[in-house]
Amino acid sequence: MKKKTCLALCLVLLLLASACGGGGNATAPSGGNSPAASAPAETDSGFQDYAEELVTGSGQIDSAVYQNPNAKLIRRAELNIQTEQFDQSVEALNKLVGDCGGYFENASLYGGGRRDAYASRSGEYVVRVPSDKYSQFFSGAGNLGYVTNSTESSEDVGEQYYDIEARLKTQRTKQERLLALLEKAETMEDIIALESALSEVEYQIESYSSDLNRYDGLINFATFRIYLSEVGQVTQEVGNTASLGAQMLAGLQSSFRGLVQGGQDFLVWVSYNLFLFLFLAAGVAAAAVVGIREHKRKKNDKKEG
Repeated sequence: MKKKTCLALCLVLLLLASACGGGGNATAPSGGNSPAASAPAETDSGFQDYAEELVTGSGQIDSAVYQNPNAKLIRRAELNIQTEQFDQSVEALNKLVGDCGGYFENASLYGGGRRDAYASRSGEYVVRVPSDKYSQFFSGAGNLGYVTNSTESSEDVGEQYYDIEARLKTQRTKQERLLALLEKAETMEDIIALESALSEVEYQIESYSSDLNRYDGLINFATFRIYLSEVGQVTQEVGNTASLGAQMLAGLQSSFRGLVQGGQDFLVWVSYNLFLFLFLAAGVAAAAVVGIREHKRKKNDKKEG
């Protein structure tokens, strides 16, 4: 009975070996004989050795998958924006994200709380937008305020993506063959060996599938990082390429704004330190009064003398 079982298993192995040689992304490892030829026909240990080689053997990936003309691009952009109307800019950003079919991956707001209600606010936003809406969102973000600087980058991960995709296909092929062998296995030793091999293959399939899903998310949705800052007045600096008159005018305007801002800052400082300012003023006045009285007393003493 055992001999008949082994003969039947050998026949299945021969069929599988011929299927491996006929095509597919994963081919049998080179090295002389095929797995079926190296598997002993009369022993259970030979069957177990073949099962292990089927799972751990390094299959060759079809190089045609790397010749796909469609690139797998991960696109990213970063914008720093100043605005004099922070609330309106945030509202416009929300609308822009919705119109482009995107979503906020992260949003942080600084300032504007109860203790610093009048402080300048700033926001940091990570937005994911469908790749085909990249240009629409990028141009729309430029209307949120004054863009001080922006950066763009793209990364082609096609080689890694297709490599993982091919390896996943190889593992699924192995899974199908192992399941077919498991249905025909009769001894407990064979069943245990096949189930162990299946467990390893399923782990690899889950890992490769997770990697592909992660790449799909990065490829199908572009990532935007937006830094939005509230300012009292948007200032556009004049570069060295401007005319001398334009540069001098910009310098005068900057000096005037600095003078005004300095006066405002001083008044704010006085308001925050009003009692200290009054105490110091009172001290100076008292010292002046004492000094005047002392001067008058000395003057009178000289006259009487």
